[in-house]
Amino acid sequence: MSSIEDPLLKEVLATFKEDAARMADDLLRTITTQALIAAFALLLAISSLLRLLFFVYFAQPGGFGFPVRPTLDTSAVVETALTVVLFLLSVISIYSLLGLRRRYSRLLAMAEKLGR
Repeated sequence: MSSIEDPLLKEVLATFKEDAARMADDLLRTITTQALIAAFALLLAISSLLRLLFFVYFAQPGGFGFPVRPTLDTSAVVETALTVVLFLLSVISIYSLLGLRRRYSRLLAMAEKLGR
């Protein structure tokens, strides 16, 4: 059985303290970057959906209006479906990344307490 005064145990603990703090900081930075990318994708999905609504689905030959055009090409339907998928994936990703950020911020706080 090793005592707390064992030099090898002290070295392992000191290394763990440093690595845990760096790891938590790296994870939080990566999660923040991914959340910003997901937020940007969400903005792109919203703007694309608005563009599709106003210029494809509700467009009249003389200007803006709300009656739907009688003929609708399949590319607009495919683009709309992809935009909705991007929207949903962005929302799910942001929600997931915020949960991860909350979890790993507790790890960083614990690593900072160990470093004192």
